[in-house]
Amino acid sequence: MKEMLQILLSLIVIVPYLLTVVLSLMLKVSGRSSVRSFRIAADVTVPFLFVSVSVLLRMILEVHAGIFLIAGVLVSGIGFAVAERIRSKEFRIQYMFRNLWRMLFLIWSLFYIVLLLLGVVKTVAEFLKG
Repeated sequence: MKEMLQILLSLIVIVPYLLTVVLSLMLKVSGRSSVRSFRIAADVTVPFLFVSVSVLLRMILEVHAGIFLIAGVLVSGIGFAVAERIRSKEFRIQYMFRNLWRMLFLIWSLFYIVLLLLGVVKTVAEFLKG
């Protein structure tokens, strides 16, 4: 049972970028441009990155930070809404959400990569420690 749980958690951690690459390639083959294919793939990947970052935080740092991650998304959304309102006379909510979603892809990707590197360093240190 423990092995099954480890395999499931490993898949959750690996899935985001595998999904991005596969989806991007499928969209490119279907005739979309490379940029458009990547944008759509990145948009689909964001929820998986969110779950992966949450799982990695729990596995590596033993921190249950789900509420803080959600609060970060909400604060970012408020920031993007204020910026959109200042930038244009007419508040375009769809434009604001699209920009927020793509920024979340970048932020979650950075968190994901940092946590993976931290996990590797922690695992190697534990291995060398004995």
